[in-house]
Amino acid sequence: MKQAHLYNITNLCCTSSMQVSSDFLKANWFRMKTRIMYMIFLAVLLSSCEDYYTPDLDVVSPILVVESRMTNNSSNNFVKLTMTQDFYNSTETEKVTGAKVELIQVSGQTERGTETSTGYFTFKSTLVVGKKYYIRITNKGDIYESETVVMPPLPKIDSLYTNHKIVKTYSTDAYGSPTLIETPEREIYVDAPITSTLEYYRFDYHAIIQWTYNPPAVGPGPPPPSYFGWKTLYEYGQFNIAGPKEFSTSDKINKHPIRALAYDGKAYLDSTAQIPMGWILILDQYGITKSSYDFHEKLNKQFSAEGSLFDPVLTQVYGNIHCKSDPTKTALGFFDLNSYRQYRYFLNLGDGTNEHVIQRRLNRYPIIPNEGFTRGLPPGFWELNY
Repeated sequence: MKQAHLYNITNLCCTSSMQVSSDFLKANWFRMKTRIMYMIFLAVLLSSCEDYYTPDLDVVSPILVVESRMTNNSSNNFVKLTMTQDFYNSTETEKVTGAKVELIQVSGQTERGTETSTGYFTFKSTLVVGKKYYIRITNKGDIYESETVVMPPLPKIDSLYTNHKIVKTYSTDAYGSPTLIETPEREIYVDAPITSTLEYYRFDYHAIIQWTYNPPAVGPGPPPPSYFGWKTLYEYGQFNIAGPKEFSTSDKINKHPIRALAYDGKAYLDSTAQIPMGWILILDQYGITKSSYDFHEKLNKQFSAEGSLFDPVLTQVYGNIHCKSDPTKTALGFFDLNSYRQYRYFLNLGDGTNEHVIQRRLNRYPIIPNEGFTRGLPPGFWELNY
């Protein structure tokens, strides 16, 4: 009797336990199902709110683009013609073929440009200071002309010098915290005169770092010949322009920055075994007009735009070239007439103190390739590091 009673109690407990377990599983499954349905509903709701915006941009006919530079140095004179392209157009840009470009001196000669490649024209004329010039472009039956520009006087640099500076930048470490980095550099400046006939300048430059490498000796014989190499740094970015400050009565442009170079020349080289041996700075100075200064200043503002509401838009940067045959047609670009002079300097930036800086102006102008090296003897343009 006791065993049977015990069996009944055990069986009752097991049956009750199974029922509780089954009810528990059903309740959990119901909750899980409810949560899944809620998540699916939420996902559908959010995805239904997502809408990709594709702006409706007008498809316009291609517009002629004119890039030009004319100076007193015929090797710098060119006019380049291209066409604009729609934003969504993925085909190759339309080339300008069959065009004619003329350089016209007011009350003087007219030179037709030589097309050295498709849409690229060169000129042999040596432009004269004080004379007036404009260009005429004939393309597909339309005639475009630039405004008349007076050739400015030859530019001049009063002095070039360097000053010590610390460049502060921030870098993020592995934990996302910003770390201040201070880099000692040498800033290159120029002073230039302001006269009644020339107030505005543009500067282009490239800096050539010289280096040597002494390979180790192999065996008992003499060491291998040394390497003499060089590497060119260019500035790609905004136009470097200078002019009198607004409301200023100064007769000079003072302390106009050209570029900063790090004292540690190895930062620019490809191997720690290369030893920096000073810089050759090639500085191209252009005397430009007020209209050229304004045009390039607007381009600089366009290049530095960050997407704010008051940033300039491209249509606000107007050039000085107009379609004479059809005033409703637009041409983008600028006829840039500049006087030109080149300066060259050798610089050893030293170690951060003025006492160790070496600077001298160079009076020879050999052609220097962008980079390379020689063995045994330095190249002909090499400058001694003292």
